Amino acid sequence: VYRLLEGARLFGSALLLHCGCRPLQTSTSMIRIAALNASSTVEDEHEDTFKSHKTQTKEAQEAEAFALYHKALDLQKHDRFDESSKAYHELLETRLLQEAAPTSDEREGLKHPGLMLKYSTYKNLAQLAAQREDLETAMEFYLEAVMLDSTDVNLWYKIGCVAVRLVRIPLARHAFEE
Repeated sequence: VYRLLEGARLFGSALLLHCGCRPLQTSTSMIRIAALNASSTVEDEHEDTFKSHKTQTKEAQEAEAFALYHKALDLQKHDRFDESSKAYHELLETRLLQEAAPTSDEREGLKHPGLMLKYSTYKNLAQLAAQREDLETAMEFYLEAVMLDSTDVNLWYKIGCVAVRLVRIPLARHAFEE
């Protein structure tokens, strides 16, 4: 009977460890359990300070960037263009978009979430600048966007239209031919 109880206790301990728990007190009559991260030791305090200095996960960066993008879109939708532009610029400064760089393989497209957001942000900033009749700034943002994705024919059309208004005929011709 003792061997059976001892085997059950060892199996239970192994199962608890596998589930993220550990036995605090072991005896044949009583087993107390607690989560591995439930104790408050000096080691845990060091881990907490280490975790606070760690960088965000990619998923957290994406969630933060998408939330900021949707905020900027909402501001733009409600004709709060200055605030929207500020939110877009803030988005461009996020780590996710700073690290997003296009690959040389054009077939891959804009599969990286940071690239998609960067592309859309540049297009929206160009749209805002064009609405303010700031055509030079609009052209800069459109060109930034087309450098990320040169397959968007609507973008090329917008570049062509702005280029015509700026009397940049060679650029307009190239844009309309694309």
